Amino acid sequence: MPRRAEHPEPWWLPTGDTDKHWLSWANALPFCGDLGLQCEEFTRDVARFRMARPTLTPNPNGAVNGGIVVAAADQAMAAMAMRISDPGQLPATGSLHIQFHRPALAPLLFRASPLGGGRRMKFIEVVVEDATGNRCATSQGTMVAGGSSAVRLD
Repeated sequence: MPRRAEHPEPWWLPTGDTDKHWLSWANALPFCGDLGLQCEEFTRDVARFRMARPTLTPNPNGAVNGGIVVAAADQAMAAMAMRISDPGQLPATGSLHIQFHRPALAPLLFRASPLGGGRRMKFIEVVVEDATGNRCATSQGTMVAGGSSAVRLD
């Protein structure tokens, strides 16, 4: 897939290191667009992504399919891991666990927070809430900084 002309730098790297740069970077991630995620806040302490509506057909009860919730949680985890990793390290998902507490009725908020770790291992939690603030799911993951490499598309 060719790199988009509107993003002259590789899409997997932000253009600077301020919260504003990271927010713009998160909102330009192709998979965020695929999932219908919009990043509303992005600091070193929290990344908040909103899914206004599911991009695929919802479950018969109107909830976002659990696989989509997992994919969105993984995307939020990866973005946060990228933010707290050393420059040039692309994180890869080492493990991901999710607990579903109630049907995830859109709009949904995905709130990613770092839980600690070392230079390469990053532990991230993503809390998923519905429009009324009810917790729908909780995800914890281990991201391995430098566990992946990107292929440059020229």
